[in-house]
Amino acid sequence: MSFIAPLFFAALAALAIPVLIHLIQREKKQIQRFPSLMFVQKVPYRSVQRRRIHNWLLLCVRLAALALIILAFARPFVFREHAGGPVGQGAREVVILLDQSYSIGYGDRWERARAGAYDAIDGLGPNDRASVVLFSSGAEIALRSSTAADRAQMTAAVAAAKTNDMATRFSPGLKVAGSILADSPLPRREVVLISDFQRNGWRGEEGARLPRGTTVTPVAIGGAVDQPNVSVTAVSLARTAFESQERVAVTAAVVNRSTRSLSGGQITLEIGGRAIETERLDVEAQGSASVTFQPVTVTSSTRGTVRVGADALAADNAFNFVLSPAQPVRVVVVDRSGTATPALYLTRALAIGDAPRFETTVRGPDTLSDDDLRRASLVIVNDVAVQAGLGRRLQRFVEGGGGVLVASGPRAAWPAEADLLPADIGMPVDRTRESARIGALEYGHAVFEPFRAPRSGDFAGARFYGYRAVTAKPDVQVLARFDGGAPALLERRVGTGRVLLWASTLDLSWSDLPLKPVFLPFIHRAARHLAAYAEPAPWLTVGQVLDASTGSAAQQGRVVLTPSGRRLPVDEEGSEVLELAEQGFYEVRGQSGDAVLNVVASNVDPAESDLTPMDPKDIVAAAVGGSADASGAVADVPQTPDAQERSQRLWWYLLLLGIVLLAADTVISNRLSKT
Repeated sequence: MSFIAPLFFAALAALAIPVLIHLIQREKKQIQRFPSLMFVQKVPYRSVQRRRIHNWLLLCVRLAALALIILAFARPFVFREHAGGPVGQGAREVVILLDQSYSIGYGDRWERARAGAYDAIDGLGPNDRASVVLFSSGAEIALRSSTAADRAQMTAAVAAAKTNDMATRFSPGLKVAGSILADSPLPRREVVLISDFQRNGWRGEEGARLPRGTTVTPVAIGGAVDQPNVSVTAVSLARTAFESQERVAVTAAVVNRSTRSLSGGQITLEIGGRAIETERLDVEAQGSASVTFQPVTVTSSTRGTVRVGADALAADNAFNFVLSPAQPVRVVVVDRSGTATPALYLTRALAIGDAPRFETTVRGPDTLSDDDLRRASLVIVNDVAVQAGLGRRLQRFVEGGGGVLVASGPRAAWPAEADLLPADIGMPVDRTRESARIGALEYGHAVFEPFRAPRSGDFAGARFYGYRAVTAKPDVQVLARFDGGAPALLERRVGTGRVLLWASTLDLSWSDLPLKPVFLPFIHRAARHLAAYAEPAPWLTVGQVLDASTGSAAQQGRVVLTPSGRRLPVDEEGSEVLELAEQGFYEVRGQSGDAVLNVVASNVDPAESDLTPMDPKDIVAAAVGGSADASGAVADVPQTPDAQERSQRLWWYLLLLGIVLLAADTVISNRLSKT
C-alpha cells in the first residue's frame, strides 16, 4: 500500500480526542434541599475513583471513523510496477484528434482524414467512450465523451468539420486530449491522431504529455505532392513619386511546392476587387520566382490581392495587402530667424528620403502657433532662447505624446518654469584649439542601433569646436558622450512623449558633423524615434492579433466584420484585440456598423504550405514519454503514482465507510443517553 499525501497521517493525533472524552469523569449529583443546611458552606466534591473507559464499543466506532477519514485524505493506492500499459480487455476512453489546418486541404487529404475519423468511430466497442477534438493552431472539442451508442452524433461532428486558415500546432490538441483522458475512469486510454504531420507543427512543446498508459495511434494522411501547388508567399511595395502623386509597384514572390514545373501559368494583381493586370508565370519544380507589376497610383487606402490560378491547395493561392498613401512625419523647426537659412543642413537632411517622408515647416519662436503644434509630431528647437510661454507650450506638447529635439548652441536658453529638458544647460566649452570628438555611443538605443554594424558610419570622424556643458537630471539616459566624458546627447521621457538634448549645434558653427555621412541617418533616426513613427503593416498573418483600439479605429461601440461576414463586437472595457482566424480583409467599423474606420489584410502562414512531413513517432514518443513502435503506439509504460491512484479511487470507499461509522456513532450515542 502506498500513499499520495502521507503527511495527512499527522492528523492521527486527533484520535486522542475520543479517548479523552471517554476518560472524563462526570459527577452525577441529585441535589436535596434541607432548610437547616441552606447556610452551610458547600464543600466541593472530589472523586478519587480511578478513571476508566465505560463504553468500549462507542470508542472503537469513533476511532475507526476518524482513522478511515484520515486514510482517505492520504489517497492510498496499491502500487503496481507495470500498471497502465495497454490493457487487452476493458472499456476504452478514445480521443479522436482531427487536424483541420489548411495544409490538410491539399488534394483529397481532407476527405481521407475524415474517412480515418469515421474508421476510428466504427472501431469503438460497446462500452467505449469517444471524444472528437478538432485542432490546428488551437483546439476545439466538437463532441466529448460520448458512448458507442452515439455513433451518429460522432459521425455528424466529423461531417460538419471543415478546414480553416490556420497553421498546424500539435500541442493544443494533445493538451486537450490529456485533460479528457485524465478525467476518465475507464481502464484503457487511447488517442487517434489524424494529420498530415506537417513538420512545422511540432516544436517540442512542454506540457503536451499525455497520461501514462495512453496508447497513441497516428493516422498519417500523406502521399505524393506531384499535384500543382503554387503559393504566393509575400509581396513588396516600392513607392515612387510622379507628378505630385504617389505610385506603388507591387512585386510578388511565388514558390512552387510541388514536384512538377509550372509553365504558362497566370498571376493577377487585383486592386479594389478588380483585376488590373495579369502576367505569365513560369516556376520550376521546388523553385521560386518573382513577378513585378506596373506601378499603380495610390490616393487612398485600397485593398489589393495577388492571385495565382487554381491548384491542389487553394488557401495559399492569394496574398492580400492594403495599399495606403504614405503618411508624412510633420516636423516644425523653431529657428531664431523663422527662415530655413540658419537651419539649412537640418532642413535639407529632412527633405531627403521617403521612408518616411518628412514634411518640414520653419517657424520663429514668436510665430509658432498652437495649430502648428497640433499638426506636428516633432518640434526641433534649433539653437533658440526659449521664453517661459513657449517652454510651457512645448511641455504640454511632449506630455501629450509629441517629441522635441533641442540643439543647444551659443544662443540656446531654457526657462526654469518649464521642466522639460533632460539636463540643465551650462556655459559654452571652447574646443577650438583641440577639437572634441564623440567618444561613446549607446548602440542599444533606437537612434544609434543602425550604426552598430561595421562600416555603417563613424561618429568619431566629426570634430566639435564647441559645446555646452550640461548637468544631467535624475532618471535620464545619456546616449552619447564626448571624448572627455561630457554628455553629448541625452534623452528624457515626459508624459507619453520624449525629449532629446543635443549639447552642440546642428550647423557648421560649432562642428563639421553636418558634412559627415552619418549626419543624415542620425537626423532621420532621431526624428523617427521622437515622432514615434511606425510604418503601418500592409498585412498581418492568421494567428496574429488585430488591435482595434489604435489609429482611426479608436472610438467607442466598434464592431469588427470578418472576411466570412460575422460581426464581432469590440470589448470597450477589456481587451480590444482580436485574433485573426480567417484569410481575407477585416473591417473595423463604427458604432452604426456602416462607417469603415480601418481595413486589415490577413494571410495564411506561408510556412504551412511546405508539405514536408515529419515522423509521427517523434510526436508520439514525446507525448507519452516512451519509445514508439512502428505503428506509433507505446506499450508497457508504467503509470505514475497519481495516475494509478486516480484509476483505483480507494479514497472514495474509505471516505464512504468513515461516514457510515459516524452515522453508527450517532445511533449508539443516542441509545446510551436514554439508558
